[in-house]
Amino acid sequence: MRRFIVIIFLSLFVLSFLTSCSSNSNLPFNQGFVPSCAGIDTSGTSTNELFLDCLDGSGAINFYSIQGPIVVNVWGSWCDGCRQEMPYFVELYQSQPFKSGEIKLLGVDIEESSRQVGVDFIKAYGMSWPHLEDITGKTKTLFGPGAPVTWFIDKNGKVLNKHIGAYTDREQLFTQVEKAFGVKL
Repeated sequence: MRRFIVIIFLSLFVLSFLTSCSSNSNLPFNQGFVPSCAGIDTSGTSTNELFLDCLDGSGAINFYSIQGPIVVNVWGSWCDGCRQEMPYFVELYQSQPFKSGEIKLLGVDIEESSRQVGVDFIKAYGMSWPHLEDITGKTKTLFGPGAPVTWFIDKNGKVLNKHIGAYTDREQLFTQVEKAFGVKL
């Protein structure tokens, strides 16, 4: 009887351990944070206005005044393709042109039920670059009705390229960045 109780106890312990580990097994990172948008160059001038709040709560910026070179990735925590491609963006952000600030990376979190949902996604996936938010869907006319979408903007604010849909591998994203900005990653 004693052996039976020990086996039951050990089985329950192992089962609870496996369950707690598997609940986060699809999340590749667990170290992200939400930085300020202060490093985003908004010195451009435009007659168009699309103000989006920075996800860190520091205020709003006019998307049309953003100057590059910058990669803008539109995502949502509810988006399967966004979860699929996010490890590639985390790796991209750690590459030299991004670490040195030569090229910036900006996320735009769309259509979340709350700010906290976006913040939790950022932390879980190890994202550490600035993010804007659009809970109300006002960016649909600019970005389109879904996510992910990735924009490549030059130093004068001109859109160089736009990729609709998820990146399916690292090379696809890195090659597009190299072509858009003439850098080697």
